Parts: sequence; C-alpha cells; structure tokens
Amino acid sequence: MPSGVSVNCQLCYIDFDINNHRSKLALSAAFVDATDSRYGFSSKHLLKLGGSELSRIKDSLLMDHEWGTKAEGGESSIVTKLPQCGSRVIFRLYWDVAPLACENFASLCVNGGNSLDVCSNNAKKPKPAPIGESGKPLTYRSSIIHRVVPGFIVQGGDFVMGNGAGGESIYNGKKFKDERAGLLLKHDRELLLSMGNSGKNSNTSQFFVTFDKAPQCDGKHVVFGEVVSGKEVIFELEKHGSSSGEPTVPIQITDCGAYTPLFTPGGGSWYDRPDADSFSGKTPELIVQFRVGIIAPTMTVAKKFRSALGEHATTTLIAADEVEGGDDDITRLVMKPLEKFSLDVILAAPACASLLETLEVPSSWTDAADELPNDIEAPTKGEVFLVAKPVDALSAVANKSWVAKRDGWILSSSFV
Repeated sequence: MPSGVSVNCQLCYIDFDINNHRSKLALSAAFVDATDSRYGFSSKHLLKLGGSELSRIKDSLLMDHEWGTKAEGGESSIVTKLPQCGSRVIFRLYWDVAPLACENFASLCVNGGNSLDVCSNNAKKPKPAPIGESGKPLTYRSSIIHRVVPGFIVQGGDFVMGNGAGGESIYNGKKFKDERAGLLLKHDRELLLSMGNSGKNSNTSQFFVTFDKAPQCDGKHVVFGEVVSGKEVIFELEKHGSSSGEPTVPIQITDCGAYTPLFTPGGGSWYDRPDADSFSGKTPELIVQFRVGIIAPTMTVAKKFRSALGEHATTTLIAADEVEGGDDDITRLVMKPLEKFSLDVILAAPACASLLETLEVPSSWTDAADELPNDIEAPTKGEVFLVAKPVDALSAVANKSWVAKRDGWILSSSFV
C-alpha cells in the first residue's frame, strides 16, 4: 500500500529515547509539580529550577512515602535534565538513487500518511498509520533499536518482532528488490543510511546507520540516505552498544516524521509537562535546542562558545587558525552544512566578524522559504549570521536568531 509520499519529501526526522530518559524525566517533572510547596522548590516547572534545587530532587523523591514507590529503579530511574545531545536526527534521502527505499522509509516515518504529500503546506492532518499484513501499524513510532555494534552500525525498524527477525514494507507487506544504484554506493564513511536485509532482494522496514566505514556491507545493502543533523545523538547511541549487537540499555523511537526546513524544529528533546487538564495528565512538548556553527580564531575560544551555550545548543566548531587555506576555505566550511539544513545559525567571534560580511542566506533556504505558510517570514541575513563574544553567545542566539522568533517553538534557553 504505497503511501503517496512524494519525492518532495527530501528530509525525515527520527527522535530517539535512550534508556527511558523521557519517562524518567517525566517522573521528576510530575514530582516537582505536585510537591513544590512541600519541598520548597521555587517553581512547579522542573526546567525552571536551578542547580542546587535539581540536586535535591533525587533524594527528596526517593524518600517521599508516595513518590518513592514510583521510582522502581531507585536512583537510576531519576533524571532531572534534558539529554545534552538532544534526541532528534535528520536524514536526507537519496530519491534519485533508491526511490523504493526512500518512499518506504519516508512513509514509515510519517506514519503511513495515505495519499498525503506530507511536505506540502496544504497537507491535512495525517491519518493514523495503516495496519500492515503483520497486524502491526506501519510506522517506526514506538519501535525499538535492536542492534548497536560500536564502530559498525546501529540498526532498527523491526516494528513487527522487535529483534531483527521481522519487519514489513509499505508495499503490501512484501519484500522489495535491491535498487542497483544504491547497491553501487559504498559504505565508505560514518552516518550513512542503508537498508537492513536478510539477503538479496529482501528489504522490508529495517534500516541501519553507519558509525564508520563498513566495506563488508558494500554490494549487499542499499545506501539510500545520510544523516545531516543529530550526529551527536547517533554517537550517543554507539556508547550503548556491545560486540554482540545487543544494546546495553533500551532505545526507542518516540517520534518521527517529515522534516520541513525552516518549519520543523531541527534539534531538541521531548518533555512531558504535567497538565491536569490533559486526559493523560501530561502534555508532550518538544524543547528546542539551537544548532549553531561557531567560527572563532582558535579552538580554545571556540570551546568557550560551546561552554557558554551549554545544553541549549548543539555546536559545530571551526577554528580559523586550523583551517588550511584562506578566508574562502573557512566560509566554505560554514556554508556547506548551512545549505544542507544541518545548522540553524552561524555565530562568529568579533575577531572573525569580517568573514560573515560577504555571506548570504543560502539559496536552498530561499527555496524552502517559498514553501512556508504565508504567516511565517523567511530568515534574514541578520537572523542567520550573528556576532558575539562567548559571554554573550546565548543571549545573541536566544534573542536575535530566526529560531528564537518562531511562534510556537519552546526554546531550551527560555527556562534560564
């Protein structure tokens, strides 16, 4: 049952939850919301608490007669902060190389979406995921990652069995053929997206992402995409692998969908805010992290920017004194990830401000902006390219960037 997802859907996202971090954070959030007066917390909102207050939560919760029983894993079941690396990974699909694999993957990311062009601004609310021949919904949502081999791959997509023995395609549940152009691509670097299979022409829903070169997969697995954002999440997954491939902690896909540039948040993590008016008692919110490219005269200065932005941003560091060549080579390093929507903002130290003078918002952004709803403005040069000292880095990004001006986006920095 092909979904109708079109080639216009070039990018998809998947949100990973590692070691039940989301539910553990939700427990702490609910505890603070319910006991703020009892324990003297300054706010009912977990994310608004300071470091000294956060440090008290674990002992207070465990010793509480009512709440202590909810922490079934003891201290290990309590976390008080969003994951530093975020949870979102964005993939670019190679439709010109492997259209069958791309349509299958995109459809399972957008929960089936039947006959919807999910990247269109005219798209209606997606339909519930259709039920496949296996009796399971055709979606990656809520499925687990069943294999993590450090130095090799992370593999998931088996929403049928959950152990690598199952999987189902959108094509009436049938296995589909290997696409020759995808087979010819080499697994010659990290962060490539490839089809998992059990042999020739046996593709279903399983996929894997490389941690490094994987020449043993060449000619056997179809490469059909790559990671363009969220590599920090992928390498965090790698830390929880084993030589046997069995993950050392549970890893689940909590959300997935089509990524529409400048419209869908590129980075962040899910937070289940306590909400007495909600049927479930909580409202899920994506807490958005900035994705910042930093240009500084030295790596030492660049790291000061990273430290200043802290957990509110994922960063790509460029030290001018370590780049071979001239200014053009530095700006090329900046513009390439920006053009691919791997970054939201470029932040330069004052000493490197002149490098930004000749730069313009990429044409790929201009094209993407043309597809935005009429009430959303396209980012301007001044909202994409910023200059600040490390001490002012967070303030600059949180107040001057286009990300900060998006209605409806809840920024991690807003809780500072």
